[in-house]
Amino acid sequence: MIKSLAAATIAATAIFSVPAIAEQSHDGMNHGAAKQDDTSAQMDKCNQPMGEGVINKLDVKKSRLNLTHKPIEAISWPEMTMDFTVLKPVDLSAFGIGENVHFLLKQEKGKSYSIAAMCSLDVDDGAHEACMAQMHKVAMAVATKTNASCTMDDMNKMDHSDHH
Repeated sequence: MIKSLAAATIAATAIFSVPAIAEQSHDGMNHGAAKQDDTSAQMDKCNQPMGEGVINKLDVKKSRLNLTHKPIEAISWPEMTMDFTVLKPVDLSAFGIGENVHFLLKQEKGKSYSIAAMCSLDVDDGAHEACMAQMHKVAMAVATKTNASCTMDDMNKMDHSDHH
């Protein structure tokens, strides 16, 4: 729990200080149903797509994971299972297979997506909210680089009442 929060904090503060070229891969896509049964909690944070999913596989050394995510309407993605490259500041060793997560996608060159920040849903509410606040800071930094609009008010729109 604390390990996941620490990883998210490190990811949020270091995301733009470490150059990373990471691409989302469509290898192993499975457009079947996601493992969760509630409606999607994804939102468009500061013009950056967010998703919610379950981790299926982790490759810490290669900074890659496979997850089954709910629909991400902001980029017209249905529920599917897919591989993602994770930006190096995200510490994948803080996460485990079967863990429920919120994640922030960052569009890379070639219109592919990588995971820029990730928070566990399998922690207490306080730890999750702290991690999500850090994720919002990452989204704000991305928005600043792309001249998109983003405020802390966007954070108040999040509803986590169906988790935990």
